[in-house]
Amino acid sequence: MTAPYVPTPRDVALEMLRIADVKPGEVVVDPGAGECGIVTLAVTVFNAIGIGIEINPALVRACIENFERLGLKGRAYIVWGDLFDFDYSIADVVTLYLGSDINETLRPKLSRELRRGARVVSHDFEVPGWRAEKTITVSGPFRMHRVYLYII
Repeated sequence: MTAPYVPTPRDVALEMLRIADVKPGEVVVDPGAGECGIVTLAVTVFNAIGIGIEINPALVRACIENFERLGLKGRAYIVWGDLFDFDYSIADVVTLYLGSDINETLRPKLSRELRRGARVVSHDFEVPGWRAEKTITVSGPFRMHRVYLYII
């Protein structure tokens, strides 16, 4: 089960992190991180610790190069591997742009591993079986985007 690589537009990513109320020092995990745009914003704008999970080695390499170029060593990380193998217990915030089917498959793992009060924010796709605490619409470059906030 894989999701195609489609980057989250910067404005949408910023709103995802805002609605999740990311605070300095919190850990933001982005499964299916692509080129780590959300991770980079979490670190540079919100002063969080960012961790991306990505299975595509070319995208992992792009993340590493970007982190090095921006001087984010020790604050931004990329894990090369399957998002279903990651231990999410470290996360304060998890950002998703994966599709409802993958969200549904990932939901039991997130429910088990995330601590009470952790936030999950999903771009365009609901997490089936969870009720969003808040939903917003964000104007993107070519269309409107929906962002769903869940609190564990």
